[in-house]
Amino acid sequence: MSQALQRPQQDTWNASVYGQFLEARTRPARDLLFAISPDFHPKAVCDLGCGPGNSTILLQERWPEATVVGMDTSSSMLVEAKKKYPDIEFIQGDIATWAPEEKIDCLFANAALQWVSNHETLFPKLTSYLRPGGIFAMQIPNNFHTPSHQTTVRLLQTHSEWHPFLSGVRYGLLETPFYTAATYYDLGVKAGLTNLLLWETEYFQEMQDHQSIFNWVKGTGLQPVLSQMDSDTKSKFERAYVEAIRSEYPIQRNGNVLLPFRRLFLVGCRPSS
Repeated sequence: MSQALQRPQQDTWNASVYGQFLEARTRPARDLLFAISPDFHPKAVCDLGCGPGNSTILLQERWPEATVVGMDTSSSMLVEAKKKYPDIEFIQGDIATWAPEEKIDCLFANAALQWVSNHETLFPKLTSYLRPGGIFAMQIPNNFHTPSHQTTVRLLQTHSEWHPFLSGVRYGLLETPFYTAATYYDLGVKAGLTNLLLWETEYFQEMQDHQSIFNWVKGTGLQPVLSQMDSDTKSKFERAYVEAIRSEYPIQRNGNVLLPFRRLFLVGCRPSS
């Protein structure tokens, strides 16, 4: 599984936009963390792709005696993280090239690894940074086949003036989930992880309206596309997107809209010997 989302070439992340749905974005991090044994007591923990620190604080609260570090490529996200959680260390770095100076007890990646290519080589590299008995835990979105994402691809393909922005997506037209648990089980085994736990969860997120779905997606997956557009093009694309998804997500009895969101989880341990 070598493909990944196309990352923005510059830091275009907006922590305030991302934070509009922070509770919903944090819930998978909690579920991932809860899957780690209560008997595990790490001394050094790194939150890969920490964003504004919403997952990092969970790690610090779970293991108050540990040294917890959050890492992200985005200076905007890190400014917000440091402002909210001044007692936690946050560093700027890229998962693809990062290497810790010392071994880590727990590597935690909440909705981060989908931005990094070549998982076949990434997994063994990351697990090599773990101390014996260390834990690797990750969660990645697995809904690139759904209307919330496929609408973007179709709009860009069917409007000639938007063809140049296709470079911002790499998942293309999909009918089935992009990632499979079986593939990641094999990647975990190949990387030397044991006691593997894998599962998928489909969250049904309550949205006020169809505009809110656009607002959700523009905080993450749409960033590489929107970062290439000027303000007028963004407005035109936004209107087209919202109109296109109206038939895909019906309005509920109370006027809200449900956005299904599937995620793939993996937790594994580096053997003690």
